[in-house]
Amino acid sequence: METDDIREELAFAAAETALADRFGIPADALVPLLFSLRYGGDWSYAAKGLTAISAVKKTTVYDEASRTGYSLEEIYLFVDPVILHREGTVYRLEKCGSAPARLLVKRPYRVRLGADRVIRMTVNPLERTNRTEDLGAVEMAFSGSTAYGIDHEMEHLAGREIRGEGLRTFRWGG
Repeated sequence: METDDIREELAFAAAETALADRFGIPADALVPLLFSLRYGGDWSYAAKGLTAISAVKKTTVYDEASRTGYSLEEIYLFVDPVILHREGTVYRLEKCGSAPARLLVKRPYRVRLGADRVIRMTVNPLERTNRTEDLGAVEMAFSGSTAYGIDHEMEHLAGREIRGEGLRTFRWGG
């Protein structure tokens, strides 16, 4: 690794560390948010007296004239989240962790959850910026893939792994 790369990595890590102080939350509560930023996807974390999940909402911004765009990511960190309402049923394939293959699972189409704290990080790859803001203790509703991710991570906080039918139950068509 080059010296400049090391400096950049250290500066980035310092900015990540400063978030805990900025928002007055335990550093380990930020683990899901930082994993979503670094590795993508939704994450959960549980420790004595603390639970947290992150969920990513992606919006593609595309300019037809220039034929270019970017995917804006809003990464939500929910500290001590609670599902308040689930609505609808969506059948989808999921794989998690060390599971050997994807499973057919049922997820709610919409979820409403509350949390002691919600922090939103908006990641703009075009501008190369990460903006964070504290939304406080709020209730929020999500639908579609963000809702599926929230429900999946809440399963992990409850100590459960995903359950569903294996691909072997699928019929092959013509």
